[in-house]
Amino acid sequence: MRHTIFLFFLVGLLTLGCNPVSAVKSVVPGLKSESSAPDVGEKLKLRITPDEAVRILDDVAGANGWYLVSVGDQHDMQGGRGKYFRLETDRFIGGRKEMAGVFFSDTAGSYVVVGKHDHGLPEELVPAFVEAVQQRTSARAAE
Repeated sequence: MRHTIFLFFLVGLLTLGCNPVSAVKSVVPGLKSESSAPDVGEKLKLRITPDEAVRILDDVAGANGWYLVSVGDQHDMQGGRGKYFRLETDRFIGGRKEMAGVFFSDTAGSYVVVGKHDHGLPEELVPAFVEAVQQRTSARAAE
């Protein structure tokens, strides 16, 4: 029995010793690599206004098989909060899919929540959208 416990302990130490950085990242809450995209349910922070974000989303969505169906202002009791959007796509398997979200105004620009089922920015559009936003902001900075 002691040998079995010792063997499990030794294997555990060797496993952690082989890749300590990823072991720490997986154990410490909130610590993840800088290059990773936000997960579903997390905020995608942008350095552009909600209006610019909607225009970029229209371009990116069209290039990836999604269609921007409606856009509008999002309001609450304090006034304007951002821009509402609704996207649709037709899939060979699964049929028509709709997703709706809001680009909320923020002090640094705007943010949107990454979604999976029917709310938020579609997870599959995030990489192309982030790239388009970075191109737009770098072009604006170069001017």
